[in-house]
Amino acid sequence: MNERLLKAIDSRRDAVVALTTDLIRFPTINPPGEAYGPCAEYIGARLKKRGFETEFIRAEGAPGDTDRYPRINVVARFD
Repeated sequence: MNERLLKAIDSRRDAVVALTTDLIRFPTINPPGEAYGPCAEYIGARLKKRGFETEFIRAEGAPGDTDRYPRINVVARFD
């Protein structure tokens, strides 16, 4: 299974690199956690295009969560 998994990852190398490149463009430097919202929206949009139902839930009360820099969780579900 390990070999199959590695081959599957390797066959998607360009897509993985493109996704990683897109994600590191978001300045989600922690602290304070800038750009979490736009990054979460980007991830949610990608998942939605692939048929997932998405929901954004703020982690209110979590360490680092503030009104200025909210911590956003992307919850995705595929039925």
